[in-house]
Amino acid sequence: MNNKKNFILGLAALVSAFLLSNCTNPIAEMVKLAKDQQLTVDPNPLELHGSQVGFTMSAKLPVAMMKKGTKYTLEVSYVPGDIETVVDLKPIEEISKDAIKVGAIPFDGDKYQGQTEDPKVSKEFSFAYEDKFETGGLMVKGIATKLKNNKSKEFGPVRMRVADGGFVKGVATTQRLVKGPADGINPTSGETPFAYADHAFTATGPTTEEFPIFFNQGSAVVMPNVASNKAAMDVVSGLFTDTEVPPFEASGTSSHSPEGSEAVNTRLADDRAVALEKAFKAMVSKFDYAKKQLDAYKFNFDKKVLGETVPEFNSLVDQSSLSPEQKAEAKEILGRDGDFVENELELHNKPYYKTLFDEVYPKLRYAKTGVSKPGATKSLETLSAMVAQIKEGKLTADKLTESEYLYSAANTPDLDERLSTLQKAAEVYQTWKVHNNIGAAYLDMALLKSDMSKVDMAIPQFEASMGKKETGEAAYNLALAYSMKGDNAKMEEYLQKAANLGSSDANISKLINGAKAYLAIKAAGARDDGKYKEAEDLLGNTVSTNPNLFNKGLAQLLQGTNYDAAVASFTSAAQKNPKDAKTQYALAIAYARKGDEGNMASALKKACEMDSNWKTKAVKDVEFDKFKNAQGFKDAIK
Repeated sequence: MNNKKNFILGLAALVSAFLLSNCTNPIAEMVKLAKDQQLTVDPNPLELHGSQVGFTMSAKLPVAMMKKGTKYTLEVSYVPGDIETVVDLKPIEEISKDAIKVGAIPFDGDKYQGQTEDPKVSKEFSFAYEDKFETGGLMVKGIATKLKNNKSKEFGPVRMRVADGGFVKGVATTQRLVKGPADGINPTSGETPFAYADHAFTATGPTTEEFPIFFNQGSAVVMPNVASNKAAMDVVSGLFTDTEVPPFEASGTSSHSPEGSEAVNTRLADDRAVALEKAFKAMVSKFDYAKKQLDAYKFNFDKKVLGETVPEFNSLVDQSSLSPEQKAEAKEILGRDGDFVENELELHNKPYYKTLFDEVYPKLRYAKTGVSKPGATKSLETLSAMVAQIKEGKLTADKLTESEYLYSAANTPDLDERLSTLQKAAEVYQTWKVHNNIGAAYLDMALLKSDMSKVDMAIPQFEASMGKKETGEAAYNLALAYSMKGDNAKMEEYLQKAANLGSSDANISKLINGAKAYLAIKAAGARDDGKYKEAEDLLGNTVSTNPNLFNKGLAQLLQGTNYDAAVASFTSAAQKNPKDAKTQYALAIAYARKGDEGNMASALKKACEMDSNWKTKAVKDVEFDKFKNAQGFKDAIK
């Protein structure tokens, strides 16, 4: 809608009634020129923001109208009710006993003497809104006063008329459409508007530790006192202290030092692999596994033959205390083509052979494998099975931690199962999180099953949660619970508390942003006081529910600068809940402000078909004034 309209005070027809034959009379001159004064009002139509209706009125008078020793005052009143049949010139008090004087714009004639430009004064006005003011309009009265004798003439009151013939009438109460965070949620969308406390459960995957067991020369017997064997065996034993080891296939390597025949070394590689597997299963068997469980553990070893040890030999030689020349010679000899055993025997005659035997060969006599330990946390499948056993009485409730209960419940789509899981948790853990999440589950059930008795069951849980610890989560949920009960005062009380408390959980903070945005819209006192922009920004970082998308559109609409953005937000809100009549009504207003009659009528028709109460609202809503004689509007509300 055009927010600045030129208003011409409809006094032209009245001038002759007050003209005096003495044209030197300054009052008569003012009357004569009054028909040329111009008034503007912004916004038009008037708008409710918060509890006030505010507007700026500008008056521009012909400079010749300002006479020395005079003053001119424009009094502005708002007259509620049906003013279509109001007769001009009757006193305001007679027109309506509920009329209120909004204020006045004064002009001092002396101030403008000698000036050539028409005097213009702008002034901000506001009045406290009452429901009876939704219909009505502005009226103005002009008062010309001669200061010397304080004689005055009053002109009017008359209805304020715009240049195209319309009047300034009614108050747009669109701000009141603001939605609470639970208003318009579509439970079938699978979204929850409620704040579940974080379960703090972090799943950990399996860990793998590789450990080697070293052997004496020519031996395949696992000896704890050889090299670092005892420490390695302690690590392996400790890996499975608390966890049942699931079946797996382990890969490993077994090797030997290069001395001796190929047949002997091949046998050692085989025997050492078998020895390590037996040692490993011996440790696992301490957990009283049945034989068939032990047989499920498979070990696959890469058993190195003589030539396959050369790369490791070379690496260990490089790490030894041999001189550079000795290292090069030892690697060259063992790496020659030909008989591997003969090459190795040549090393026996070298003065540094003992160093090889002491520093290199022992590290080649090993068997090693990677031991995989399952994650320290239980899988979701395991938790679900344990919860079922707890419910059946086969396990006690303390077999799961609080976070395990909360994690299992959070991943249970069936609301009855979720609630019963949380109730089992409450047998052991009377914490703020458990109480809060039980309450949230009740609210989800109330929403999905349209069972408002669950709301009354949820509230004590949130109160118990707040008693344990005051949190943004529980305060937010209490706000939504009271919203579902229709108690807006309590809803706003707890939304404010949630906004003050906040949350360290990023997801909950996004939910609370919706609450903050609602409060910002309610607190806005003007289009441009920053509150609607604050709400729009907050709603850009929140959960995309119907009420949040709706309020984003409303914040954009009420700023009066980007109606296309408002249409887009309301359209997204309608997609979240296609059966929400209020969303369609707001969309119709957005199209009306754009001047899009076709889409306005279509959205309004949908709203009225979904809920006939919107017909009554639309008839008196000044947002649709320019279309009320259009056939599309008439068809939408019939």
